[in-house]
Amino acid sequence: MFHGMGRSGNLTERQPKARGSTVMAQIANEFVLQLIRLMGVTSTKGALIVPMATGMTLSLCLSSWRTTKPSAKYIIWSRIDQKSCFKSILCGSYEPIIVELVKDKNSDALRTNVEAMRSIIRGRADQILAVLTTTSCFAPRAPDDVVEVAKLCEEFGIFHLVNNAYGLQSRRVVRLLEQAKTEGRIDAFVQSTDKNFLIPVGGAVVASFEKANVDRIAQFYAGRATSIPSSDLVITCLELGRSGWRDLILGREDLFDVTKKKLQEFAEEIGEDVLEVPDNKISLAMTLKTIPAEKQTLFGSVLFARAITGARVVASTIHKKAIEDYDFVNFGSHTSEQHVGYLNIACGIDSMQKPKTLVYTVYRLEMGPNDAQSLCSAMARQATCLCPCRRAYPLELLV
Repeated sequence: MFHGMGRSGNLTERQPKARGSTVMAQIANEFVLQLIRLMGVTSTKGALIVPMATGMTLSLCLSSWRTTKPSAKYIIWSRIDQKSCFKSILCGSYEPIIVELVKDKNSDALRTNVEAMRSIIRGRADQILAVLTTTSCFAPRAPDDVVEVAKLCEEFGIFHLVNNAYGLQSRRVVRLLEQAKTEGRIDAFVQSTDKNFLIPVGGAVVASFEKANVDRIAQFYAGRATSIPSSDLVITCLELGRSGWRDLILGREDLFDVTKKKLQEFAEEIGEDVLEVPDNKISLAMTLKTIPAEKQTLFGSVLFARAITGARVVASTIHKKAIEDYDFVNFGSHTSEQHVGYLNIACGIDSMQKPKTLVYTVYRLEMGPNDAQSLCSAMARQATCLCPCRRAYPLELLV
């Protein structure tokens, strides 16, 4: 039952001497296909569990398409400040063409610059292999406009790969995928097993609206592979069943609404704002404008010391971060534009598996601080390191 999956050069090929392993892999792929349909992407025709995390699986998809367009060397990439997505392009020996996002006129959202993509493609479509978009991301980034990008890829005959890391748990995102399939082109969409299916890190799922697309990617994989992500997924599916998954998806949406409301109340009390990103139904962002820019990352450290490990601080900065030979200004915020700094909180389905302690609950202190910097000071008085040293954070660092 645990003799790996596939044979040399094909993830789905049967193993004559390990029939149990073959059956396990087939069941797992069928389970995940039915799960994707259950979550809302009903037109999906093929799905494959790959024993690599999302970034390497994106690279596998891109590399499998190389022979169909050998002269192409560029991947158009809608900026998402997440290293593995960007490195998946470099790992495939392609050159990224980075398309910066644009600020929405009616909200705080950062949106896809489809017109910039069209300008890039026009005149050199033969040199571009694919467009890589992202559906799930930290606010204030919105999901990419996969529908318009799908139309663009259909028009110019370019592959469209979607980084759908934890998008399956958002009904808004799955509707976009379905619409994009109807109106344009999506060749494959990749999602993380741990973020969507509650199993340990180390796997991803490639899905497509054409089974042949999945088969092509499976045949490109070099060698055999571990079956651990597949067996973990089968066990989880048998435990939860269809009703269990439905409850998780609906419960997560309810939790998001409650979290947003409470965070807005909390932000108003301390003089901050919750950024309005209507299409992002997983991640929230609260400004940190009352905390000096140079001390915002320390705020994140204090959160961690108080056992708030899911929140993330994106500080206001103009520093550059280098990834290989590419420099990104304000890396982490998905844009080179200056901002006031903010705190991210995400509501994923894993939040339904254990009691969720929210930042505004942990730090509602008796003294009632009326701004974020005062809140930091109050937190610092009680904050100690989680490691055995139990070191207290000096108050003067935050004030």
